[in-house]
Amino acid sequence: MQYQVFILDDHTAVAKGLEMELRNDSINITSGNCLSSLIKRVNDGNIDLLILDYELKEETALNIIPLVRKTHPYLPIIIYTMHSEPWILSLLIKQGVSSIVEKSDKLDEITKAVHQVLFEHEKYYSPTALNAMATILGDQTAKVGAYMPSKRELEVINLLSHGLTSEELSIKTCLSKNTIDTIRKNILLKSGAANSLNLMRMAFIKGWINS
Repeated sequence: MQYQVFILDDHTAVAKGLEMELRNDSINITSGNCLSSLIKRVNDGNIDLLILDYELKEETALNIIPLVRKTHPYLPIIIYTMHSEPWILSLLIKQGVSSIVEKSDKLDEITKAVHQVLFEHEKYYSPTALNAMATILGDQTAKVGAYMPSKRELEVINLLSHGLTSEELSIKTCLSKNTIDTIRKNILLKSGAANSLNLMRMAFIKGWINS
């Protein structure tokens, strides 16, 4: 199976650079630089993942996402942006985007995001986005009740309960240490846990630990 990915960015050089970085035997990538090109692709129905710049001339992702959701309510969307303002990221999260990657991050962050979203069906936030989101969420424990770890996150939590380091987790899961570190940061951020010890206490209370 070959997944169909569409990149919408009004900077053609950026879109082409992403195409070169991401294309492989499992992914076919096309791109456009205007809203009409996205609407045409969406209407054709042949799209598995959308990589969307936040700002597109006179439009923003906040205007574009509702248009896409009308016909593709569950389409995974990765936001690739220069914006890290907390209020923007907060609104994007409310729109249900699958991933946010900052253009200031290393280029391999977008590769990690595509892998996590497309193949693992998990959300992914780059390090810079995570830091900005921490400003939004802080320690809002009142919102923690709705959080339920994904299958991958549960696997990492259970391995952490056995005292494994990130290096050992990397070997066990066949993921890079950087990916493991990012998953751990995501878990702490989404759960509201202050640190790994606090996370383990929460995990035992909520029954996330298998043994």
